[in-house]
Amino acid sequence: MGLVNAGMMLLLSAACEVDAAPSAYKEVAQADEADDDSGIELDDHNLPPETPHKRTPSALPLPTNEGSWLSKWFSAISGPTRSIMYRLWFLLAADSVADGMVPYTYCNYFLDQNSHPSKSTLGDITSISYLLAAMSSVFAGPLSRRIGLINTMVFTHVPSSAAVLLFGLSSTLWINVVLLFIRAGLNNMDQAPRAAFIAAVVKPEERTAVMGITSTIRTMAAMIGPSITGLLASGDRFWLAFTVAGALRLAYDFGLYAMFVNMKLHTHEQTPASAEVTAERRTL
Repeated sequence: MGLVNAGMMLLLSAACEVDAAPSAYKEVAQADEADDDSGIELDDHNLPPETPHKRTPSALPLPTNEGSWLSKWFSAISGPTRSIMYRLWFLLAADSVADGMVPYTYCNYFLDQNSHPSKSTLGDITSISYLLAAMSSVFAGPLSRRIGLINTMVFTHVPSSAAVLLFGLSSTLWINVVLLFIRAGLNNMDQAPRAAFIAAVVKPEERTAVMGITSTIRTMAAMIGPSITGLLASGDRFWLAFTVAGALRLAYDFGLYAMFVNMKLHTHEQTPASAEVTAERRTL
């Protein structure tokens, strides 16, 4: 899935951006036009032999950077945006590795191996978990408007991460079920604020590229998680995967709060006054 996601992102073109990219050609004066203005017609026979006639093309291509495909991929993103996103991508990669280590299927397997509930009970637990996740996502928007995007992301994700960390340390069924419900109920509340935060700190013309790279990094980082869990489970330390994943998620939460809590949002958006000035200039 990571490779498929990466391939789809690479197929995106500049046509999906809101603002059109500047033209790669510039107009230059033509020698033929200069001859017409002087009123004198020149041909190749009237030119001296030591100065051969060279026709100037009407448009010359600007020099392009022939770098690797990765550099071209990132070339659409400005330096200030990259300085922000490099930090955020690193944190999101750590969070995605943790999510890949302990998906809900592994939680059900852990419950089945430790507590041995009936299969119908496991199905009911999973259904309630998904229901809580769907219901909690509705409240992410109003909560972020009240306390802010970063605060919503961190304050809802920390309890979920703590539940993941403690999940593998308990062998009691009802305790593990409560921890699973806490994780599922709060785990998705940071997704909408995260997308809004990314859109607020990057330029409008860069949002498509940034969103695509973010999705690709998260998907490919999540691919590493199951291998780590399998390595721990092979040594009879399956419970340790939940502890490591919870610690990674908490590191993501605290790092996110420390790096971005005071960051100003929408600095690239035009104010009403600047928008009026821009409109007046266009009409001149």
